Amino acid sequence: MTIGIAAYGPGAGAAVLAAWAKAEEAGTGSIHGFAVFTVIPCGCGPISVECQRGGLQTIRQEWQESGLWQVLESAPVAAVITSGPDRALPLTQFLVAAREGLVTGHRMPNLPGQGGLPVNTATLRLIAQDVDPQVAVARVTAANPDLDSGLIAVTPRAIGLAETAHVQARTDRGQALKTGVDRGIALLHNSIDPVQGYAAWVADAGFAAFR
Repeated sequence: MTIGIAAYGPGAGAAVLAAWAKAEEAGTGSIHGFAVFTVIPCGCGPISVECQRGGLQTIRQEWQESGLWQVLESAPVAAVITSGPDRALPLTQFLVAAREGLVTGHRMPNLPGQGGLPVNTATLRLIAQDVDPQVAVARVTAANPDLDSGLIAVTPRAIGLAETAHVQARTDRGQALKTGVDRGIALLHNSIDPVQGYAAWVADAGFAAFR
């Protein structure tokens, strides 16, 4: 997986879309391929849109003229995972969702961890039990240090990110976390050039798009 982005706060959907647009504009690598974009609108369960090729352009073309697009932009919790084309189905295995929150990431966030449960699902179960997102991702990655996984968890009130020791040894990775009083955005990426400064550019673009 190449990049995961998540946000919470007013217009978190728009913030993730803006960060995603900046990611595709500012970086080169295995992007513009598959994507899963998921939001949790106020008072509703998760809504996901996805594609195998074309990244944000495909998602925009398929959904921007629909009434759903406004729901996606205005949602207070949102996340995306995106990389190269043609990934294993179902694509939602890479970004798991529940009413309580979302878990995205990079590398392989769907790998089975201790007990055989995918680490993103294990994280989602923790945040569904009201465990703070940062505590949840830190606990799961620490328990599975050899997995090729980075995780971002987000709820309507908080966000957190962590990577396993295996992923932290890579030299092509970046991360960013930017928060305010009632909002936050986080991202993890690998194998995108340039490495230096890229994560901060993407996070800044997303943060500026909050409502």
